[in-house]
Amino acid sequence: METNFIAVIGIEVHTVVNSKSKMFSPAKSVHNDPKNTNIFPIDLGHPGTMPTPNQKCIEKAIVLAKALNMEIEHEISFDRKNYFYQDLPKGFQITQQFNPIGKNGKIKIGDNQFVDVERIHMEEDTAKQFIFEDKILLDYNRSGMPLIEIVTKPCMHTANEAALFLKQLRRILTFNQISDAKMEEGSMRVDVNISVNPIGAKQYGTRVEIKNINSISNVEKAIEYEIQFQISQILRNEPVVMATKRFNDKTMQTEFMRKKTTNTDYHYMKEPNIYYKVIDDAFIINIIAKHYVDIEKIVSDLKDNQVSNEFINLLIDNYELYTKFVYINNIVNDCPEVIKWLCIEFMGWIKKNNAKIESVSDFQIKELAKLITYIKDQSINAKQGKEIVRLLVETNKEIDLIIKENNFLQITDEKILKPILVKLIAENQRMVDQYETKKERVEKFFIGMVMKETQGQANPNVVNKIFNELIAKK
Repeated sequence: METNFIAVIGIEVHTVVNSKSKMFSPAKSVHNDPKNTNIFPIDLGHPGTMPTPNQKCIEKAIVLAKALNMEIEHEISFDRKNYFYQDLPKGFQITQQFNPIGKNGKIKIGDNQFVDVERIHMEEDTAKQFIFEDKILLDYNRSGMPLIEIVTKPCMHTANEAALFLKQLRRILTFNQISDAKMEEGSMRVDVNISVNPIGAKQYGTRVEIKNINSISNVEKAIEYEIQFQISQILRNEPVVMATKRFNDKTMQTEFMRKKTTNTDYHYMKEPNIYYKVIDDAFIINIIAKHYVDIEKIVSDLKDNQVSNEFINLLIDNYELYTKFVYINNIVNDCPEVIKWLCIEFMGWIKKNNAKIESVSDFQIKELAKLITYIKDQSINAKQGKEIVRLLVETNKEIDLIIKENNFLQITDEKILKPILVKLIAENQRMVDQYETKKERVEKFFIGMVMKETQGQANPNVVNKIFNELIAKK
């Protein structure tokens, strides 16, 4: 029975723009500073204050419009969205209702799969509310922080499509340094609109909005639950009520917040305190040339350098990790080796120590690059390299000091290794006699014996070379 229904999904994303100052005031735009410390009279709506648009935020919005294949608006203007709520000190929000900076775009989520983006527009954030006992407390640090809102068309039909859209959007935002897009910190906030109707119906079903979902995983779970909930209501001949809901990640259910009866009339009007500005094509082209990053080209370059799809996805889902990957690879010029030592060995120990990539220091990354060069030139072997990575993470010591303290420096001097091999060959004639029929096994045996004699410091490639030269002379 459930296959007779189709869900229609639209998404609204508010993302906080990376900027030193707020959208219309010079106050700091920082998430985690002490409460009510980053405030300017403009943020509080004091009479006589005059907002000034943040040019850097306009430039970032232009880059996002390019990344989403949008028509870019040349007239930069702002509007007032009038409503009263305690977190909005001016009694209105400055936004872009009439001339959004980007419209009619799309974002690729798979082979021949796209999500249509209706519009993106710039606006200011509200204050942050805290409920304490019977009081509502307000932190005005967030008031006026720069936002870009991304609004899709109601064109998705599954939770998976919604998740793919959000993942790709987050990649675009982080790689183009528009936003850090951290949902857990509120710098990317997601509202989902869902309706369900019988297949073939000419009209959409009743729309339900789920507000402020805090992770992509929870977006999927919320959509899946709400679709099934609406289908069950329809099958029981119960009306689906137009409502705003939240997602409870403990019960894994959507919960009713308030009923929606009509669309709110916000009495939009042109913002009289901000002159509109017309930008020309040359300005837009220059901004895009300076700041736009094409993620598809990054993916293509990684594939050309023998990086597997698994690690491509790992890198483009984590901008911090990608920047460290690029830094190291610019030194060692060997993508597969960087993947092995950064993404597998190093990140493995980071996770075991309950740390995150953001906490990794530039010093550690420089030392890791040095380690990879030592492995490539055979100054140390892979087994030693793994132990050095662990010690680098846990002790934060220089690679050279770790090598010295643990006698990890490889012996490559043939004058030292040759006498050891001569002695071992003489003592293991029966093994030497098997060389013609079991060459690989014999080589591994003697390499292992030399490694034992040198406490793991002999370079295995040099050992193998000397061994074969000695055997050839016999």
